[in-house]
Amino acid sequence: MAATMVDVGGYKLAAEISGEGSPTVVFISGTADAGAPWDAAIAAHRSSTTLVTYARAGIGESEMPADSKPRSVGAAEEELRGLLASAGVGRPAVLVGHSFGALIGLYFAATWPQDLAGLVMVDSTDIHLNLDIEKPWTVIPDSDEDGGISFDMLASAEEVERSTGPLAVPSVVITSRVGRWLEIESVEHWLPFTREALEERWQRNQAALAAELGVVHKIARFGDHYVQIDDPTIVAEAIDDLIDAARQA
Repeated sequence: MAATMVDVGGYKLAAEISGEGSPTVVFISGTADAGAPWDAAIAAHRSSTTLVTYARAGIGESEMPADSKPRSVGAAEEELRGLLASAGVGRPAVLVGHSFGALIGLYFAATWPQDLAGLVMVDSTDIHLNLDIEKPWTVIPDSDEDGGISFDMLASAEEVERSTGPLAVPSVVITSRVGRWLEIESVEHWLPFTREALEERWQRNQAALAAELGVVHKIARFGDHYVQIDDPTIVAEAIDDLIDAARQA
């Protein structure tokens, strides 16, 4: 499908909008990803409705803004809001976010609860893990290209903390399979954490997130961090459940 270029205020984002019906399902990818990682989960879901995938600024065909300094989760959420408004996408919407994209969805949920029909967080980033390692990542690139947009992790961590609280609509936290951290090739980047410590922390924090939000917690059966590729059915079923709940509300 050819991308639609949508003006979000001085620059354009590439988006793919397909199907029809409500609620709209909006997919928010992790760092440096456009919409392709969602293909398997989209193919696996059964509901017919409006679907939106997009690429953030500087990713794929999306343009760069004039100001390319590191930005926060909140700024990326504002960009998404601009995209939905300019494209005339209906709300409330079900948001489906992977990794860092899940945090963008969480910030959206806290800031605009009236526009949220449901939230699926797919193996969401533990933002504090990147700050707790020996060589903290205070800035993380959101593009594979030099000069692309980056995320300010310190500012984003504060926003995520403020955004974490009970959700008023049915939602799901999906965690990558138990044991996947034990199989990583190297822990050099993650020192002083061991594989065992990373595994325990990841599973514990994901369970705690689901509890804080008051939502369903599911654990993938297969694969790695890209649950939507490795175990697409669990993501597709969560999406379908939230679509059904929104239509029955």
